[in-house]
Amino acid sequence: MGSMSFARPAASRPLHEGPRPILVTVLVTVWLILSGLGALRAIVHLAGAAVLSSIGDADPEARVAAAAPDLATPEMRQHLAQRAERSALERTLSWPLLLIAGLGAAGALGLLRRRTWARPLLLAVGVSALALSAFHADRVVRIATGPAVGLSDPDAEAEARNAVVLLRTAAGIGLLLQSIPLVLAMALLRHPLVRAFVAEGTPARPRPALRPDPFLIVGGAALLVAAGSFLFSKGRTSAPQAAAAGERTAAAAEPETFRWSDQPITFVPPPVSFTRERHAEGGRKGVSFTRYATPPSRIVVAEVPLDTPARDAEEVLSRFRLTAENFRSADSALVGDPVRAVISGQPAFQTDYTLRERSMQHHGREFFSVVRGHAFVFTFLGRDADIPLFENLVASVRFAAVDADPAEIVSTTAAESPRGEAPRGAEVSFRVGEIRLKLRVPELWERVDYGQRQEFRRGEARIVLVDAGRSEAGAPGDEGNVARALRLSGHDPRRWEVFARTRLPVGPGVALAVDTRDPLSHVFHKRTLLFVLGGRLLVAFPEQGSVEETQAPLDSLARSIRPPD
Repeated sequence: MGSMSFARPAASRPLHEGPRPILVTVLVTVWLILSGLGALRAIVHLAGAAVLSSIGDADPEARVAAAAPDLATPEMRQHLAQRAERSALERTLSWPLLLIAGLGAAGALGLLRRRTWARPLLLAVGVSALALSAFHADRVVRIATGPAVGLSDPDAEAEARNAVVLLRTAAGIGLLLQSIPLVLAMALLRHPLVRAFVAEGTPARPRPALRPDPFLIVGGAALLVAAGSFLFSKGRTSAPQAAAAGERTAAAAEPETFRWSDQPITFVPPPVSFTRERHAEGGRKGVSFTRYATPPSRIVVAEVPLDTPARDAEEVLSRFRLTAENFRSADSALVGDPVRAVISGQPAFQTDYTLRERSMQHHGREFFSVVRGHAFVFTFLGRDADIPLFENLVASVRFAAVDADPAEIVSTTAAESPRGEAPRGAEVSFRVGEIRLKLRVPELWERVDYGQRQEFRRGEARIVLVDAGRSEAGAPGDEGNVARALRLSGHDPRRWEVFARTRLPVGPGVALAVDTRDPLSHVFHKRTLLFVLGGRLLVAFPEQGSVEETQAPLDSLARSIRPPD
């Protein structure tokens, strides 16, 4: 019997041997790009924090607030606090973002090398990245809308709610648009070609025709939702403009009278969403109101000095006429011709212009008028949506007759203040200089005893109570006592003006509250309290902190003062 030979059957070739599918190459590239962008973002935030801690903050607002805390407006402090909270959030999330980016890069390389753990790892990385993005978007919206939560004015509260809704909608749309590449990359991980490439020769199992892949459904839904959100946002672009155009004068402050010379001017300022600042440029004296947005809007009302008094606006038209030469810093300027207008019954001129700078277009409008030999300029530059606010301000202008001395106008008549309820807090007895007294320290405040000077603290806020020596008169309203108290509180008559005096009940007697402010912009309010006890003058004033933080505790301290038993 001859020998029998048996042929060895040919070994089966793994399905993944051969050229790599283009889909796998594209998918690996996408994951590497997404991981690289995430790592780059985290590195930029961490490097920025390191540079900031080594060389300091280069932002002008932060430098001003650090160098002169008393000049920082509440809006500036709020803006800086929000910016610091956002920076802290970015730094905190940078480390988990770096970890997710590293795992994503490892998963992409594992997928390229056909590792079975690559697909589950990339799915976990994608879910973690989506969760981190959602948390980041939610925190950013909470930080941005934090100041609007505590508004109590009904009109302002309605506007705040609308702004919060729009901000949350924009954040949701942005999150959906940013998530599309990641969701699609996760969906493609379940594609049969990708599974067959990784499965070490295991052929892809046929999928039921009526069971579509859930990740593909999620990817398609994300595309549809993003497209619908984009169309919705385009259709709602006029909503902020309509809301701004419809902001009512009632939401703004009451009419204020400014006296930059001997000619008073009264008008209704814009709403509190505009930051108020003093304006003193080129010899002009006035006030500016700025809405810090993109692009920003700025309104300036100022008095312009004239070499010789003019009878009307037409007489000085050549000096106030705007041309393209006035806007050399802009990339381009289109200035219209001045047209006649009327402000508070006085002849005026209006000029419209358009500026283009850094690929952004700004619309401007300027009025000027001459009243009793004084020239006033009203300027707007910014968004079209804010022009109605500027028009409302100009329409509210009134020029009062010059019938009183400036000192009599800024120092108002003292009015009796209603006696407030007894302040809460622990009652303490101590000596201030040569005087023993009792008072109640407001809740959450602490007292630090420096002998002749008592300090009350809460966070960064400081209130000081000092013994200013023997009183020159029995009443706190004596001008000598007032001058001495203002000197102690740091009042500079060249920079600040006294605009109100109010009598407050203090124990068995009466205290005088002297309020000061910046004469141009009417900001930087400060209250100084002075009263006489035992023949000595006591002075209390906020040394640090905003008027919102210190005025109520200051008045509460004063009302609680009692002589010792």
